[in-house]
Order: sequence, then structure tokens, then C-alpha cells
Amino acid sequence: MGDSTSAPSNVPLAESPLFNASDADVSFISSDRTLFRVHRKNLEVCAEGFPPCEVASPGSQELIPLEECSTILELLFQFIYPRRHPGLDTVTFDVLAPLAEAAEKYQVFPAMNICHIRLRDMGKDHPVEVAAYAAKHDYPHLLGEIGPMMISMPAVDVADLLPPNLFRPWTRYVQEWVRIHQTIALQLPTGGNPQVSSVWSGHSSQANAVAQSQNCNYCGRNSYNHGSSCNWSQLIAAVLQNLAAGVHTLRALDAVFNIPAVPKESIPRCCEWDLADWRRKIEAGIETIPKFSTFV
Repeated sequence: MGDSTSAPSNVPLAESPLFNASDADVSFISSDRTLFRVHRKNLEVCAEGFPPCEVASPGSQELIPLEECSTILELLFQFIYPRRHPGLDTVTFDVLAPLAEAAEKYQVFPAMNICHIRLRDMGKDHPVEVAAYAAKHDYPHLLGEIGPMMISMPAVDVADLLPPNLFRPWTRYVQEWVRIHQTIALQLPTGGNPQVSSVWSGHSSQANAVAQSQNCNYCGRNSYNHGSSCNWSQLIAAVLQNLAAGVHTLRALDAVFNIPAVPKESIPRCCEWDLADWRRKIEAGIETIPKFSTFV
């Protein structure tokens, strides 16, 4: 991460090349012994974490130690001045995450917003860390966006990264996805045999066995038994096999319903209708899942 272990007090002070104005009236020392001279009036306008009563009095030569390293403070203090702020487009997550924490800690409002936006952009690669940030700093909208990205992660990995107060809400949230996966996605669709109502959750051999008993809901034919142009039974086997990979497949329905063995142009209209209906039911079920933020 961007923060580093505090340097020993006997290490000589370095000086920030950006924040060393001779008329600056507040001096901070980073955890790695870099001196930052900034202006009190800018802190008062742009940040609530540095109120006058909590920093050195005017004219004081006191050096105020901060927990953050120089890399983080060099970025953070740029947001308290009327200049073009860093875009953070090329900042890595290891720097962005502690910068976002520092922005929230010191209430540096211009930095808080851009950090929030950039962390949302990185949510796909760091969903648990971003979820923890969103919950800690009350960004329910971001927490709701990140939630679905975490459903396929092993519980052990999530437990290692997620704060304890979020782990139980996460497990309850995942169970909602499991419910849709089992009771809607893996239910045999309307094109299948209505007498078969059990939830399908097996392996490819079982998928084929189940599919061979299914007739098309429209033409009444079964391609396994009759060799007709209607290939509903083959399609249902392929889709069920895709869904059986796990609950995470609900977030990749394009891939679930993409069947390379059966070119799309060769699928009869009746099978297209049933596949579309199957997918619509799954999507409708997903829409009923509450946002992750509602469990927190």
C-alpha cells in the first residue's frame, strides 16, 4: 500500500519539492520524515480534518506528525490549492486506496470525490477492498454496485479482506443470489417437460439425460429421439451445463446462453422463443435481489 512504516526520528528531514513555500504557516511531517509546509487558510477552506484548534497556532514552529507517507501527502495536499488537481488516472490501487482513506480522514473534499470515482472504476479488480471502503465511509450506491462482483469469490478470500462487520451481511447477500440460481435459473424452463419440476444442479451427463426427455413446447418434437430440426433438447442441456458452473454465471448470461456447438442462425424460432423466455425469467429474478447495502 502507499503508506509506509514510520521512519526513525533520527532520520534527517527531507523537504517536499511542491510544498515548501516560505510564507506557509503550518508544517507537517510524513511518516517517512518528509516536511510539508502548507497554508492554514487553504486547510480551513478545503478540509474539515484540519480545523485551526487542532493544528499549530499561528506563528508556531511546531512540526505536526501525520501517519501517512510522503507519497500520499504529496497527492493529498495538491487538492487544497486552487490549481489543476491530479486526475489520478495513472495512480495504482496501492496508492489510491490509502489516498482515499486519507481524504476521508482529513475531510479533504476535493480529493474525496475523485477518489470515490476512481475506486469505483477499480472495483472489478479489487471488489472486497472497495466494498470495505464504501461501507466504512457511507457510500451505499458504490456498495450496491460492487456487491454483485463479489458473489463468485471464495468465502475464505472474502473473510481475509472484508471487515468482520461486513462478512455476515455478505453471506446473506450471496444467499439471495444462490436462491435465484437454484429456484429460477436451474429450473427446467417452459420449453421442457412440465412433469419434471425438480431443480437441476448436476453434471453434464445429468444434463443430457434430463434434456433427452424434453420436447419442444411448440412443435412437440425432441431432437434426441426424433432427429428433427428442432434442437431444444440439445440447447437445454448446453445451457444447464453452463449454469451448473456456479452462482457467478448469473452475472454472465450472454456466455450462459451462447452455445458454440449450435450456431445461432440454425436455432429454430420456437427454440429462440423458449431460450429468450428462460433468460427473461432469470433476469427478472435477479432484479428482485436487494442491494448489498441493504444488508449492512
